[in-house]
Amino acid sequence: MKKIVLACGAGAATSTLVAQKVATLLDANGYADKYEIVQCAISEAKDYCDEGADLLIATTVAPEGLTCPYVSGVPFMTGMNRVAAEKAVLDVMAQ
Repeated sequence: MKKIVLACGAGAATSTLVAQKVATLLDANGYADKYEIVQCAISEAKDYCDEGADLLIATTVAPEGLTCPYVSGVPFMTGMNRVAAEKAVLDVMAQ
């Protein structure tokens, strides 16, 4: 089970939007029931990575010193560079 952390400024609005899009992507690619999504404020993201999260997707700048892979969540909101972001998420799931 992969743990995916979705972070935004407060852990509510934009992370919820991105969480829905990421879940749809993962389910459509055969990963249903193989991941857990946790939403949080960006200020909590590093702690989740330190505790063993497999991926951080954030709609803000990544915190320094991350111990897990990071993918920008902005492409999931804007559509710009979305293919590359989706590939990066799927690459983590394939590991």
